[in-house]
Amino acid sequence: MQKRGRILRDTQVGDGLVSIDGRQYPFRLEGMWRSEFAPRINGMVEAEFDEHGNLISLRGLDASTIAGEQATQAMDAAQTAAKKLAGNFQSQGLPFIRRYAQHIGCPVLAGFAAVVLGWFFLPFLSAEIPFGPDISATFYQTLKLSNAGAGTGGIEALTNVLDRGGSIRGSSGFIGLLCFLALALVFLPQVWKDRRAAWGLFAPLAVFALAMVVVYWRVSSLASAGLDAAGDFGGAEFRQMAKEMAREAAVQMRQAISIGSGLWLSLVGVLLLAWAGWKSSANDPRT
Repeated sequence: MQKRGRILRDTQVGDGLVSIDGRQYPFRLEGMWRSEFAPRINGMVEAEFDEHGNLISLRGLDASTIAGEQATQAMDAAQTAAKKLAGNFQSQGLPFIRRYAQHIGCPVLAGFAAVVLGWFFLPFLSAEIPFGPDISATFYQTLKLSNAGAGTGGIEALTNVLDRGGSIRGSSGFIGLLCFLALALVFLPQVWKDRRAAWGLFAPLAVFALAMVVVYWRVSSLASAGLDAAGDFGGAEFRQMAKEMAREAAVQMRQAISIGSGLWLSLVGVLLLAWAGWKSSANDPRT
């Protein structure tokens, strides 16, 4: 029979003393100690007993062995907890999610998930900037870029929202606030039992269309401002040459911009929500 214990006294002067399950046992170094290193105070040991309960041998345990066993125990405990959590989720969580999904509607949940992923997580557009960091922006980050370039700062203000690593900071403005409001309106039919509440599902489509128009208008305004600024220098020939160079730079900038998966997923999501809202409103018998 084997048990674990801790050394209370080493064998430098006389017999050692080990504590096992609350009891103390004396031991000798000769004939009982089985390890290659000497016993040390507070060291962990593995004790072996005979059939009569007499201590017959001790083996020291090094820190790596104990750490490995503790790690194994922790992993076993984590696996047990995960299995228990999975069992509870399967028995209680899944039926609740199914009932909630049936109550709201799978198309609404799918559309909402697609919009959230497309607006906040997946790349909406990306651009390769010569001699600068490449930009990969989500829809929400694109609103920040657009909002930064909307003021009098123009291109200079637009570049100020970019960190050296290409990350985007700043405010998304009023359109960004409308995005969160539109997502909240998706669940309006759950709290307002009225036929008109289904029109809340059209909110993401309306905000998305408005944002696209605003972003396009602001980008066009920046390009026009660049052309106007180029025409303010030098004589007529120089102004014409500057305008041509600015126009060519604008064309290259448009070519460097590519559409990401976030745009298409956002489009699918807002259309799916709008379709669900139209279907719910058309089939609702309430007036």
